[in-house]
Formats: sequence, C-alpha cells, structure tokens
Amino acid sequence: MKKTLLIAIVFFSVGTLANADTFTVYATSAAQNANDFIQWSQLGPAVSQFGTPQFVFTGDGNLAVVGNIDFSPFVRVDQGNGWNGNFANGENLVWTGNANGLGGEGPFALVLQTPVLSFGFGIETAQTGPFMATVQAYDRNGDPLFNDTFNGLSGGAIGTGSELFIGMGDTTGANIGSILISTSSPNGAVNNFAINDPGFTYATPEPGSMALLGSALLGAVGMLRRKLLN
Repeated sequence: MKKTLLIAIVFFSVGTLANADTFTVYATSAAQNANDFIQWSQLGPAVSQFGTPQFVFTGDGNLAVVGNIDFSPFVRVDQGNGWNGNFANGENLVWTGNANGLGGEGPFALVLQTPVLSFGFGIETAQTGPFMATVQAYDRNGDPLFNDTFNGLSGGAIGTGSELFIGMGDTTGANIGSILISTSSPNGAVNNFAINDPGFTYATPEPGSMALLGSALLGAVGMLRRKLLN
C-alpha cells in the first residue's frame, strides 16, 4: 500500500505549480453543493492512529487513497474528543498530527479514483491564531490544474462550526483527480492541521473498485516517470 500512495503522489514533490485550468472558489459548503462525501468515521473510533496510506470510500462507493505524503501516521479525532477547535461539536475529523506529539505530519493528500468537478472541506490548525492553507489540485495523470492559498483563524469560537471552509471547482469539467493540502502559520508551525469530512461534486457518481484504483495509479506513475526523465 505504501508503494501505491507513493506512485500517486510523486508529482507532489515538484514544488509550486502554475495554474493549468481555470477554477472557482466556494466560500461555503452550501455554495459548493457537494453530492458525495468521505466520512472519516469509516476509519475507526476517535483518537485512533492510522498508518499511511489508507483506502476510503465515499457514500456512493467511490474509492480514494489518503494520508500524509511522508508516510507518517495520522489520527482520527472528533471535535470534542481529541480535538478542541472551531468545528461543530461531534464532527468527524482527520488530523495530520505533529512530530512532537501523537501522529505524524502533513501535507495531506487525497487521491481520487474518479475525477470530480469540485471539492470542499473545513480546516483549522492545531495552533491557535492565524494560519494559511494552500491547496493544490491535479488531474488523474498528475498534471497541475490549479492552486490557491487561504487565510484562516484557529481558536476562539470553540465547537461552533466556524472553521475556515475551502471549496474549489474546476470550471472546465470533472478533471480533479488529486488534492494536496498544506498549512503554515506566523509562529512557524507547518502542516499540523485537521479537516472534516470532505465533499465532492461528481459529474456521474459511479462505484469504485480496488482493482481499478490500482491500475489507474500504476498507469499514472508510468506517465509521471516519463515526464520526470524528459
């Protein structure tokens, strides 16, 4: 499984990427209007640690592989049980963790079997205060689509659902195959954050299969390797 995620995220190591598709930003989950979600509760109970990578399914059966791109473990928490931030009380979350505590470190990647039109999620850092979240989107071949940076604030309104929401959509079609999430803050802390259940807009939701995901990712690595060698 580790090799599978490595194949999927080789292209994340190339640094900041220019926009290749036009995109739109959604300020709220209602504006994004997702039609499928990954529910983090499927991983297990709150305050449980999981190795990278992990296979997960959306509610409609679409498959994805997720985890910290350095293969460090991440943690399943709930608002109020393992996490005390701005998310609504009881929300299911995944936390990248921190090298000085439980879990590992991000950035956090979501690699989707079926490309989507849009994605959205709530995010905040473990450190209170202002932070910046950078999100990069790629197509299923690892080619960059777009990226943007958002300003958020952690702490204050505990348990109210007032966390930063990040929603982004590809205006040219259902091309988004992978998402990379990273954070930084003025106090120097990096990639120590949690996100809630991410939502996606599928053009035509269709059930996934482990075999199809594996073949798609193996095909992607061949193309990526050829690009890196040229």
